Amino acid sequence: MTTRIVRVGNTLTVEIPEALVAQASLPVGEPVEWVTNGSGGIALVKQSDSAPSNPRKRKTLDEILEGIPEDAHMEEINWGPPRGVEFW
Repeated sequence: MTTRIVRVGNTLTVEIPEALVAQASLPVGEPVEWVTNGSGGIALVKQSDSAPSNPRKRKTLDEILEGIPEDAHMEEINWGPPRGVEFW
């Protein structure tokens, strides 16, 4: 099965056909690893339990605001007039 490397923003991604994902039993969000063979080839494999994992968990708004006291009042900051191509 042939696929391609595509740029999405500042990231390179590899398109994986859905049929191949289903065949490999890889649900969306499944941790995977890229493994090189030292000769210019790479393989995408399921992440093993022994491999170090560092999943990036998205914080909820409550978790982000956790350390701010409820009676805290933030003041507005005047950054001056618009410059460049900003518009208000």
